[in-house]
Amino acid sequence: MNDRLWWKIVPGTRSQRDDMAGVPAGILTAGARFHHESMPQEVAMLLPTSHGPARLIDEVVENPWGCEGVMLGLFLGGPFLNVALENGRLHRSGITWIANLPSVEQQDLEFSRQLSDVGLDLDHELNSLGQFKAGGFHTAAVVADARGATAAAGVEPDAIIVMPRVVDFAAGFPSLRQRSTAAQAAAQAARLAGWSGLLLGLGEAREADNEGLWPNGLDALVCRPEVVG
Repeated sequence: MNDRLWWKIVPGTRSQRDDMAGVPAGILTAGARFHHESMPQEVAMLLPTSHGPARLIDEVVENPWGCEGVMLGLFLGGPFLNVALENGRLHRSGITWIANLPSVEQQDLEFSRQLSDVGLDLDHELNSLGQFKAGGFHTAAVVADARGATAAAGVEPDAIIVMPRVVDFAAGFPSLRQRSTAAQAAAQAARLAGWSGLLLGLGEAREADNEGLWPNGLDALVCRPEVVG
């Protein structure tokens, strides 16, 4: 298996929700084929150099490595993924959770609008995510703001993951205040739209053991990705 990214998920101890027990240990995504030490993995993975979701699905199916309890992050913005075809293969591999990661939501707003013009936008991703949910998977929707969270609520994901946009990494890893503001805005918008799932957000590994350093309102922290073989 080629290098992949592992995003450890740390459940919060303050959450009183019964569904926290079903949160996976982490998210497995495709890694960046090109990466420079000055470029965060969260940004590099968005470069148009990957083989797409089909390659990662093939590798997981052919080389399962304890996929039970693992969330699989797939790029769902492309036009070629056959969700109906992949449902059965992924179920047999032990995968039970699917997320739209990487997501077009991580791109800057202008580029996102250009993708929307050709139908490769968040709505396209959410449509695919909804198909996975209908096929029996738990789902996590990646969003960046209140608008995205409102749209995600429409497909009733089990979790929403609030991710910074590429531009937010311009001066380094986004601050706690910046991440908290985005998480709270997304949560409020989603809940106003009738969603009642789990809220996850990105954080640094050093924050994992101290919930006081987490963005406010999170049920679980998604740690920044590490490269795995």
